[in-house]
Amino acid sequence: MVWAYMNEKIVIIFFWLAFLMYSGAFVLYGYHFVSKKAAMGTLATLATAAGLLFQTISLIARWQSTGRIPLQGAFESYFMFAFAIVAVYLITERSTKIKVLGAWAMPLVLTFLGIAWYKYESPARLSNIVKNSLIVMHVTVVSLAYAGFSLAAGLAVLYMVQKRQLKKHKVNLFFRRLPSLEVLDELSNKAVAFGLVFMTMTIITGIIQAMKKYTYWYLDPVVITSLIAWIIYSFYVTARYSWQWRGSKIAYLALIGFAIILLIAFIGPYLSRFA
Repeated sequence: MVWAYMNEKIVIIFFWLAFLMYSGAFVLYGYHFVSKKAAMGTLATLATAAGLLFQTISLIARWQSTGRIPLQGAFESYFMFAFAIVAVYLITERSTKIKVLGAWAMPLVLTFLGIAWYKYESPARLSNIVKNSLIVMHVTVVSLAYAGFSLAAGLAVLYMVQKRQLKKHKVNLFFRRLPSLEVLDELSNKAVAFGLVFMTMTIITGIIQAMKKYTYWYLDPVVITSLIAWIIYSFYVTARYSWQWRGSKIAYLALIGFAIILLIAFIGPYLSRFA
């Protein structure tokens, strides 16, 4: 009992350490974007990596205090969403060397962590339902799907901003700091494809689990909005590869799909019987 109590204290301490690191990273990414100082970009990446390390420690401590994988309840779910976004972002930054996305990713991460803390529950109040491997898989893949779609939306926003400046023939500081339209378009496409794979797995595992418990599972708001999001992103991929859509049209699809994802993440839990 004492050991579980101490573990939960570690969960909380490292939760807030991660939050502070991500807050600092957001400021550093913003300053790096404006100043283009390499040192600021490096510090931003280090702060983000430190935050991910602290989150990992917090997750491990939660695992030890509960005796199960920490994927149950609102606190753990939103915490995992934030974790997935940071992990996918750092991989993306390392492979592309584009740090401007950090200024987009960190506010999303901080928002998810803020909601996680608001929804915090001690392990004693939760059941052992997450010993079900299907639910473990479901929460894991939905976290990765959200991470992919979050980055795709950020890239789409940057694309729209840059294209608007080009149309107005403005070449200001913001324009000079951004990657080319072609790079933003291609990276957004890859992020959507990544997210769609895991969104497909999310829907499959969610439906299998729902069918075991509810007769009219297909009428649940989260099921309906998830299918709408899947259709939008599937149309995105089809339009991209079959009809050669590029540019603004495809960027709008990424943003519309992400708006649905935000609806599922923030409003869904209040409407769904599965929450």
